[in-house]
Amino acid sequence: MKARLILGICLFLGSSVGQALACSQCFGARDAKSTEHMAVAIWVMMGVIMSVMGGVGAFSFHLWRHANTPLEPHQQLTDEDLKPYE
Repeated sequence: MKARLILGICLFLGSSVGQALACSQCFGARDAKSTEHMAVAIWVMMGVIMSVMGGVGAFSFHLWRHANTPLEPHQQLTDEDLKPYE
């Protein structure tokens, strides 16, 4: 009984009758203003997400590139072993 009910609901929603009952917001009417605005919003969000991910990637590349650079002369003096001078 339960399986038949689930099957019936799936067939109803998958048929053209189920799609005809959908509103323009859910169905995505091609000429509706709300569909155009949602498309623009999706592209703006993709741009924001990609720019943030690009910034994280650029900062990671910067850290990776500067990780193996030689130390400056004033930094080498602070990192050397001072035990012989004690």
